[in-house]
Amino acid sequence: MTPIATTADLRESGLSPREILRHCTPTGPWQRLLPGVVLQKPSPPSRLDRLRAVLFFAGLDSVITGADALTRQGATVPLPRHIHVLAGRNTRRAHPGILIERTNRPPGVVHRHGLRLAAPARAALDMARRETNPRAVVTILDAVVDARLCSPDELREELELGSRRGSALVRQALRHLYPRGASMPITPI
Repeated sequence: MTPIATTADLRESGLSPREILRHCTPTGPWQRLLPGVVLQKPSPPSRLDRLRAVLFFAGLDSVITGADALTRQGATVPLPRHIHVLAGRNTRRAHPGILIERTNRPPGVVHRHGLRLAAPARAALDMARRETNPRAVVTILDAVVDARLCSPDELREELELGSRRGSALVRQALRHLYPRGASMPITPI
């Protein structure tokens, strides 16, 4: 059972707003992570707790993308301070520490650890498109291909389907790292 709950769910279970507030005081057993989202334990939230809270906060159609989605699926990439989430076009929420990107092209979803994660190619490109350092872009693309989460062709396909905004460095890195027609090296497992 996840220790994350919305205040609406807690009220529906029979707790009054006053009781919820009392549980979330500095000396109480719970803590408010985000507006309308409560962690039902006194210990500091883990990254997983934070990811779950962000999904509650951003809405039912939201999906974790970028570094957190890649890390949860097995790639080794650095985690930024913020959590990158994709949400529907009508989402109007915002909060420090959360990068909410509105999209009208929802990604394929992978379910892990009770989370909705963007498919690897989409998550990698969402992360890489925000980079201004060419080496960081190469590191991201290499990480997902090396972890066998997706192929260079899947990255190219996702790049063609997605927004062109921020894609110049990604296109350049893909052409350089994985030229079309070149055979992929096979690494022993």
